[in-house]
Amino acid sequence: MIRISPCFLLLSLASLLITAPVCAQRPGAGGARAPGGVIDVQVRYEDGRPGPRGIHVRLESAEGGAEADLDTVDGGKCEFRQPTNGVFIVRISESNYKEVSERVEIIGNPMAYVVLKLIPLNKSQPPPVSVPPPDSTNSVSVKDLAVPDDARKEYDKGESALASRNPEEGLKHIQKAIKIYPDYPQAYRLLGEAYLQKQDWEQAEAALKHSISLEPKLVASYLDLGGLRNQTKNYPGAEEALKKCLELSPDTPAAQYELAKTYWATGRWQDAAPLAESAVQKLPDMASAHVLLGNIRLKQRNAAGALHEFQEYLRLEPEGSMAPQVRDVVAKLQKALAS
Repeated sequence: MIRISPCFLLLSLASLLITAPVCAQRPGAGGARAPGGVIDVQVRYEDGRPGPRGIHVRLESAEGGAEADLDTVDGGKCEFRQPTNGVFIVRISESNYKEVSERVEIIGNPMAYVVLKLIPLNKSQPPPVSVPPPDSTNSVSVKDLAVPDDARKEYDKGESALASRNPEEGLKHIQKAIKIYPDYPQAYRLLGEAYLQKQDWEQAEAALKHSISLEPKLVASYLDLGGLRNQTKNYPGAEEALKKCLELSPDTPAAQYELAKTYWATGRWQDAAPLAESAVQKLPDMASAHVLLGNIRLKQRNAAGALHEFQEYLRLEPEGSMAPQVRDVVAKLQKALAS
């Protein structure tokens, strides 16, 4: 049997693997972009307070059929990581509440924001007070619960503007929300997202760091900051932020994937391996994670395992930005394994 050289096969994919996430999160950037993206969902009560944990949220394709299901964490948040572009419907259907849905697009922009309101069928019954448990790592802060209604309304308008790929409009509303309530950690996180859409990495990092200074347990801000630092190749900073994210929320697959990318970029593929394996297990439809794990399998001299991961990528993203290079590697692996 022919011995396969990992270095030979990695050459065509390594640079793409590191730069693909940059393209995937840079709206408006020229050149090919990896498809798919993140749909950030916020469930709120009618009065603007964050919704409770355990609200079932379904993601559907616009043509019909379920894509994914999640339950909200404390603060009424959940996040879909969708491996393909398209038009989707985000829906909640809970007993005692009206069914509510919103249309969202991931086309040319990898970030989408949806706000869904819990509208009780029985208006005479007040909604429960949403107070997160003290040991929750995904909870909103006390400061967030104290946000004035005017600030919440501006925040919601900012989310809607970002969902419409209008960062300039989003910035206006988010900055108004912060002016009304300066200690608003979620607003600073959203401010960071707006600057990411504008490709203003310096301002994005400053906003995310300030969000963390206001609420040191805001997991999403550490994840966003780590992803941003991976994009800008500040790998020590990315490692620091992503490790903190996983310290607060150890089973966050997106953070495991981002940290695996950090380790891969710095030549620490042995450290990347268990993280990439866990991320693929938890997010099997994230196409780019299969490329990362495939490259790790090559480093491990596991040609059959690498072939499986690359074929999974092609199954998920046959027209993806890395598809031509992956097909080339698959052909070489199949030839070598057949010898």
